[in-house]
Amino acid sequence: MNSVRFPATDANRIVAARSSVAAGGKGVVPSRPLAAGRWGALLLAALGLVPGVAVAANTNLTYKAELTVRETFDSNVYLQDVSPLAHRESFVTSVMPKIGLEYRICPAFKVSPFYSPEVVRFHAEPSEDYVAHRGGLILGGNVQEVTWEQQSSVTWIDGSKLGLSFTGPGGAPAIGGIPIRDRRAAVVYRNSFRAFHPIGDWFFRPMALSYVHDFRTEQRDPAIDPVYQNYVDRNDITGGLDVGFKSFKDAYLVAGYRYGQQEEPPLPGRTTHYSNVYHRFLVGFEGTITGWLKGAIAIGPDYRDFARHTPANFDDHHTKLFIDASAAVTLTKQDTIAVIVKQYEQPAFGTPSVYEDITYEASWKHQCDDRFTAAAGFRAYGGDWLSPVSREDWIYTPSVMMSYVFTKQLSGELSYSYDWVESKVPNTEGREFTRNLVMLGMKYAF
Repeated sequence: MNSVRFPATDANRIVAARSSVAAGGKGVVPSRPLAAGRWGALLLAALGLVPGVAVAANTNLTYKAELTVRETFDSNVYLQDVSPLAHRESFVTSVMPKIGLEYRICPAFKVSPFYSPEVVRFHAEPSEDYVAHRGGLILGGNVQEVTWEQQSSVTWIDGSKLGLSFTGPGGAPAIGGIPIRDRRAAVVYRNSFRAFHPIGDWFFRPMALSYVHDFRTEQRDPAIDPVYQNYVDRNDITGGLDVGFKSFKDAYLVAGYRYGQQEEPPLPGRTTHYSNVYHRFLVGFEGTITGWLKGAIAIGPDYRDFARHTPANFDDHHTKLFIDASAAVTLTKQDTIAVIVKQYEQPAFGTPSVYEDITYEASWKHQCDDRFTAAAGFRAYGGDWLSPVSREDWIYTPSVMMSYVFTKQLSGELSYSYDWVESKVPNTEGREFTRNLVMLGMKYAF
């Protein structure tokens, strides 16, 4: 289940930063050390004798480890209903250990690295097996009233280096088949930096983001092999500034600007690509409005200026709407509703082109007691391509989830989701599919 989680707002982070400064930066509560000692516990974890461990002596150094095992039934591995690949089903086993630490050197600086490989096996379709190595580093701290944070992550996917051949009408499945893409060989890098500086009723927030998707799959000339699914590298680098004014106790009116550059190389034997620069002007609101409602919204025009290597009938200079909004509503102590709306433009990964990426998502979570949680959600995810490409896909996904905490170390989760797809372009049945996912997972952490 793709659950919706509402992140802490910047307004809340600023309040937390002020509290930390007032307390002299003492924000870490040491946990009970293992009898064997810190290094003995780490050695056991490294040897795999302890599935999860979290150790902290009377210092600001904390170690954590956990192990997650999932068994999933996938009723449509290749997202096809009409081609020879249609309705291939498989049980899928996923094993994902994770180890990390947090070292709070001083109030102004903390460091949190982690590593989490995931081994995935498709029992009936072994060509889809892969290993995803995920690592990351979080840096941050408080300098007087300024809170800063930098997050970096790298995912190396050791998977198949061949794309699939989609022979159904319309070619590749909806939005290029993202689940299939994420099993292919690639390296994905993401980085973000933000600094929050409150001054009276105002705050200033410089930021920078980067995203690089480097596919390691074989590429073929579409003129020679028109049904083969290529994967095209893309990257996005953005910088900007937000300015906020306090309009409620813990909420701000915000105005911002972004300058960014996206790059996308052409396919073999082609010169067409959709690299571009953009200017984005945003207005919005973020923070806690009442005790039961908090949210954030940024909305505004996104102006694009494309390179000269686009098709003759493509609009090289155009403006689209950008939206990034989320809200959390606390109905009762046990019930929370979360809503997400997103819309933005980016180059596609399946072939040189550009599309609007659109998400509407809502979820409800009910905390039955201290151990049992139930949730339900619905997601509409769309991709609307710009001319001359004729593609508009929508994936609709209802889902349910139940989780149970057996002990402080052991928890379990059972979820179900159903995808059905609608292509807005006539005679493109190859893009449409249905898919059932049933997942049972267990996590052990200490």
